[in-house]
Amino acid sequence: MTPIANANDRKTWLSRLLMTALLSVTLAACASTQIRYSQLIALNKGMTPAQTSIALDQPPLSVHEVTEGGKTYTFHRYSLFNGVYSDLYLLCFEQDKLKFWGYLEEFRRYPDQKVNQAAEQAFDQILETQPAR
Repeated sequence: MTPIANANDRKTWLSRLLMTALLSVTLAACASTQIRYSQLIALNKGMTPAQTSIALDQPPLSVHEVTEGGKTYTFHRYSLFNGVYSDLYLLCFEQDKLKFWGYLEEFRRYPDQKVNQAAEQAFDQILETQPAR
């Protein structure tokens, strides 16, 4: 390896090294298991879990089954990147058919009270399975 001759060359070399490291970290963050808002357009009510995974180009981060009011709901957890940060995003299935999808706040406004309660239970399960920070 050729020695770096002067202070200007060292500064240039160090700034290039830092820029390369920063670019690597940024690209690694983009390659994470997040979905984007633009992918949601491919979702349709009635889709199967397999169809939603294909439409979103990835499997869910976790799956949670909840029984509420005699009905069983399956929730698929995703991380939705909104351009600034990632947030919890859920897909709700009833009898292996997509019933509703959205942020937890949107589930709280859903007109079916059973789905509201089931989403809250799924959220509790998600919190229980998250590693402590």
